[in-house]
Amino acid sequence: PAVIRQAGDVNEDAQALRGQLPELGLVAFLAEGAILPRRSGVDDRPLPRELAVPLQVPPSLRVEVTLPHAGRIAGLGIPPGITLIVGGGFHGKSCLLQALERGVYDHRPGDGRELVVTEPSAVKVRAEDGRSVQGVDISAFIRDLPGGRETAFFCTDNASGSTSMAAGIVEALEAGCRLLLIDEDTAASNFLIRDRRMQELVLREQEPITPFLDRARQLYTEHGVSMILVLGGSGDYFEVADLVVQQIG
Repeated sequence: PAVIRQAGDVNEDAQALRGQLPELGLVAFLAEGAILPRRSGVDDRPLPRELAVPLQVPPSLRVEVTLPHAGRIAGLGIPPGITLIVGGGFHGKSCLLQALERGVYDHRPGDGRELVVTEPSAVKVRAEDGRSVQGVDISAFIRDLPGGRETAFFCTDNASGSTSMAAGIVEALEAGCRLLLIDEDTAASNFLIRDRRMQELVLREQEPITPFLDRARQLYTEHGVSMILVLGGSGDYFEVADLVVQQIG
């Protein structure tokens, strides 16, 4: 039947596109015209086209590829390194990151994100207060916890936002992750950054958390782990970014 053939063609194109990412020098690709917004947080269907704004690609990031069935297409290519997605509130930053998070999977025809693909090992990390962590080395991010608790082999049945994020990142890296996805809205703010005033107030030797900002560049240059971060308020990340993409509503 035609519907089965169409689904097969869409999946083959997505798999071919995902397979081309390394030779294109990319960690993600979003086809021009893709419909990224969903109907709601509990409805994963695409927003109706008459209400949605299709993805538009700036010329500087435009990449063209040839696929088995769709032929020649253009889209937004995200290279390795540290990429920031910035913009005002309600401008679609989190929708874009969610599309990248789901880009490790193929989509059914009509999803709107059929040709949005991501490096297969990508993992989205968020704060997970109350989660269990068993035997994870989070010492690169957390040290000198009260009571002398061990962070090189950290165990807890009730992690905080910061310890859960540290554990999530380390677990992802141990599983072979080459691309981290982080949304400021769902992250622990004290794990992402400590601004200048806070550093002046709370001395480094009194703070057990090494912010992710201080490790981001090292993760990429020494370990080859790229990252895409959605940010609305943490401007200090501009200092370590390789690419900044501004969402315009």
